[in-house]
Amino acid sequence: MTSVSTHENQDKGPHLPPPSKQSLLFCPKSKLHIHRGEISKIIRECQEESFWKRALPFSLVSMLVTQGLVHQGYLASNPRFGSLPKVALAGILGFGLGKASYIRVCQKKFHLFEEQLRGAGFGPGHNRHCLLTCEECKIKRALSEKGSSQPSAS
Repeated sequence: MTSVSTHENQDKGPHLPPPSKQSLLFCPKSKLHIHRGEISKIIRECQEESFWKRALPFSLVSMLVTQGLVHQGYLASNPRFGSLPKVALAGILGFGLGKASYIRVCQKKFHLFEEQLRGAGFGPGHNRHCLLTCEECKIKRALSEKGSSQPSAS
């Protein structure tokens, strides 16, 4: 009966590794909370800033330059649609280049967030321990202390 309930608990949390792969320092509550709020906030900021600061200006400038080149005669206008296809293509390319040019800024934001987490005791090089006090952690800690404090019968 108890094995059925543990399998049901594993199905509820898809992010949890199987019990055989969990270390004694594993905390199920802290693993489920991976700062999703801050990460989604950074993603939203990157999307908005990349649109307003890079994609829109690049798109508008490339459209204006293309329209100017068509007007000056350096580019031929389409007999049926005029300069619209070239201007539209320039706008799409400018938008894509603007978005792509903002990638490094977003990467820096994620690296800063990662460094803040490392300062709080996360990431490689830090001892990972349970920041939350959960029942499973208390039981595992008690069992590990109990097992290490008993003298071996050799």
